[in-house]
Amino acid sequence: MFVVGLTGGIASGKSTVLRIFEAEGVPVICLDELAHAVVRPGAPALEDIKTTFGEQFINSDGELDRDLMARLVFHDPEKRRVLESITHPRIHQEAASLIRSFEESGHGIVVEDVPLLYEIGFERWCDVVVVVYVPQEVQERRLIERDRMTPEHARARIASQMPIEDKKARADYVIDNSGDPESTRQQALDILDQIKARARSGKRGLESRASM
Repeated sequence: MFVVGLTGGIASGKSTVLRIFEAEGVPVICLDELAHAVVRPGAPALEDIKTTFGEQFINSDGELDRDLMARLVFHDPEKRRVLESITHPRIHQEAASLIRSFEESGHGIVVEDVPLLYEIGFERWCDVVVVVYVPQEVQERRLIERDRMTPEHARARIASQMPIEDKKARADYVIDNSGDPESTRQQALDILDQIKARARSGKRGLESRASM
């Protein structure tokens, strides 16, 4: 199975590209959805979180208090690493299980949607990485218009991620989503054709990243 990591910056339009790939019949795994699933009530990861961080992080309905946890780890990198040590192995297990099921169904390519792919070192699990790119000023404008953020809040959200220019530089493929929708669609389809050819040839990006 050829694994494609799809990432980008906040408000870069990654969901738009995902829909294009899905429309072409490519299965998609959303890592955010898996991250929610592994901490559902009764899941071992949630019990580990409660033991490690305290019961105050569990709501009265048994769900993880995501806002409280987000505020904690946003300001404390060490606690974030502890949280990731609990959740990431389970997320990888769930993703691997889905990949196997897609492979058994006859698919040769799967796309993993990973918003913080480079930030968490997930590129080592992918054969190639596609970055959906827009310049930072476009990110800011979209956040202000879409989410009604202040300019200061928008810049703070963007600054919490790896700079989009750095992600662009590290990508195997880049889709520039700062133009019109048809331009984005055509870029996505062209890149998908290239990835399919690469998958058939067995030419993977994984080996070139193994020494990173």
